[in-house]
Amino acid sequence: MKTMILIALAASLVGCVSEHRDARDKYNAGVAAIAKGDFDAAEKALLDARSAAGVDPELLFRAAFDLGVAYGAHADKARTASDPKQPPDLGKALELANQAVSWFGDADRLRPHDADTKANLAIMRARVQAIADELRKGEGKLEARLDRLITDQRAVLDEARGAWAAIKQAGGSDPLAEQATLTHLADRERGILAEAGVVSDLAADEIDAIGKKAEDKRSQEEKVRVVQLKNLDLYLIEARSRITEARGKLQALAAEDGVDRSEAALVELKRAREQLLDPITVLRQVAQDELGVTQDTAHSLSSSGKALQLGAADKPPEVPGWLLPPAIAQRQLGVRDRLEEVRARMTAATTQPAPAADPNNPGAAPPPEDPKQAKMIERVKAALPLVGEASTAMDHARDALLASQIHQASEHEQAALDALARAIEQFSDLKQLIELAYGEHEQLMKVLAPEAAKELDAAARGKLTHDAITHNLGRMPRLKDLIADEAAQADAQGQQIAAKAEQAGKDPKADPKAIAQQAEQAKQQLEQVKQKFARAEELRGQAQAALGELEKAIAANHDPMPPAKDAEQKLGELRKLFFDLIQHLQELIRQQGETRDQTSAANGEDDFTRGPKLPGLVDRETEHGELAKQITDALAQQADAAAKQPAQPTPQQGPDAKALAGAADEVRQSQGDMTDARTTLAKARDAKNASESLEPAVKSEGKALEHLENALKLLQPPQKNDQNKQDQQKQQDQQKQDQQKQQQQQQPQPQGGAGQRARDEDAKRQRQRQAPGTDPVEKDW
Repeated sequence: MKTMILIALAASLVGCVSEHRDARDKYNAGVAAIAKGDFDAAEKALLDARSAAGVDPELLFRAAFDLGVAYGAHADKARTASDPKQPPDLGKALELANQAVSWFGDADRLRPHDADTKANLAIMRARVQAIADELRKGEGKLEARLDRLITDQRAVLDEARGAWAAIKQAGGSDPLAEQATLTHLADRERGILAEAGVVSDLAADEIDAIGKKAEDKRSQEEKVRVVQLKNLDLYLIEARSRITEARGKLQALAAEDGVDRSEAALVELKRAREQLLDPITVLRQVAQDELGVTQDTAHSLSSSGKALQLGAADKPPEVPGWLLPPAIAQRQLGVRDRLEEVRARMTAATTQPAPAADPNNPGAAPPPEDPKQAKMIERVKAALPLVGEASTAMDHARDALLASQIHQASEHEQAALDALARAIEQFSDLKQLIELAYGEHEQLMKVLAPEAAKELDAAARGKLTHDAITHNLGRMPRLKDLIADEAAQADAQGQQIAAKAEQAGKDPKADPKAIAQQAEQAKQQLEQVKQKFARAEELRGQAQAALGELEKAIAANHDPMPPAKDAEQKLGELRKLFFDLIQHLQELIRQQGETRDQTSAANGEDDFTRGPKLPGLVDRETEHGELAKQITDALAQQADAAAKQPAQPTPQQGPDAKALAGAADEVRQSQGDMTDARTTLAKARDAKNASESLEPAVKSEGKALEHLENALKLLQPPQKNDQNKQDQQKQQDQQKQDQQKQQQQQQPQPQGGAGQRARDEDAKRQRQRQAPGTDPVEKDW
């Protein structure tokens, strides 16, 4: 085994004279822990060794390589665990395998020509794909396969960019330096091309299946689905063309052109996927991609600023082609085209004709319009001007980029983001809108504070203040309508409960006393809900009045803090009425998980590629810490209140004081881990000479997630009956899968057209080519 070879090599390290003897001792301890199978200890020791390695290149390489060994072996252990107390955990195995890929990638950058490193890197990438395939078992739907296509194409693009950066960093002295990487990427593009053909055939089969139905037998959903699938196929055709071009460029070792074509393919795949999504979801994705364009422009602006600061004898920094203004302008055009497509769909929704009368009964009145649908149309109409504003700003940004006016482009891109945010906000529910109002007012309080005058000039403070007040005053009427809608729904539920109770009372077998008791409980709950919404409307009105007073105070040049604090208090009380700790905790877990994934991905990238991502990661981690603090304070208050209440003779509906206090402590500990992660990210962001490893940040983010999940378990303990039901369902699902497999094995030909079968086989062969074998990875180490 390669592990034993590494241990033998480690012995030679001990005999070397070095000022980093302590770091090498930690390294040897880590290798010894690998041999014992203690992977947690091995990972910790090797991380410590690498952190203390200083400028010892041999130790830096070996520590990175053996971290890949440790994480890879750990992943295999998690994947094949046989202990009943610790069954296989594919999710953990995938996470560990991705860490192994990251560390082998780090070792590959330190020693680009090491054959063992490249072999293990390829093996672990194949292992990651295999584990991911296991996790996705049963996901054969068109949407799922298209999502995987996008993920695979994005991975090719990222690696192609890395290869281009490596070629430029080497000064082009060896044009074949990245030949293996580029050739491998070309092979992966061939597999993606085959899978894209499979998706296209799946869409065609679904269109044919719907087409076999008579026109009058098709549902409205099926008619819409056919249009979506036809549009999807058009974009897939374009995507396959771009993938073919990218494959050719990569085979020809034209890295920069390969990057350009790979990115074009990714854009077309995204547009294909968006045909199956609702416009609001697409709008959010467009905003996310516009944020990426804004970050690229900011990085380009920073690079141009550094070039101006260099002397005549200094060589300007090499800027990747995809971060040059013309390339960003092309990316901006793609985002704008997608936004225009969403805009067209939203416009079509607002111009649909009113429901027609029944043709069989000409004298009858047309059916009434669905109130929910009418409200949604009103929201769309309110969002449309903002979408148009964002599109115009994107146009201006593209023109500025083509003219190399990077600063002006950045301003237009920010304007587009602001307009998109306000458009998306039109579709927020009551809780989300309250959170938005509270969050923006908290930012306003910071701008009004004396400390802000040291960082912002008067004009900037004035604009921020005006925008914040205007936005929140604009939210007040919408909040009023949403509160009224929620109150009306509560009244309707109360009427339904009363009707059911009356109907149950007519049953001669029913217990009148039990029915009366249930009706009284429902009445009390309904009264509490009514009081809650009445209080919400009262606080909303008071917050609106305070915001109005704040606006007048600023216009009259009076002290703005009294009305600002009054508005803050009212919005805070309104927020507490609807502050759902469980939902906020679940959302924080989701967000922290995304940040950890992004940090882990950035850790495997070169300095230039990950540089633009670090400020955003720092900001995200800061926001997570602030939300964690709010949840901690709320849990602590609830724990204190629960502790003061007398013991209940019957089981309580919610968690008790002990569970609340324990959850508060877990979230509090997660805050410390978030702070550690933010410190590491900020250090990497501000590094001047050498890149900082993000591995400690990934570790801290993982610990934060564990504490948050522990808190959620305390607040939502699993129910035995629910678990039994889940176990039974899993057994039934497994039996169905086994039956389906048997049926499939008995069928001589798979379902679908000949083209689809051919592409399925081609995609299968590509996956087999990418995976070196089925032997355990350790044998190749």
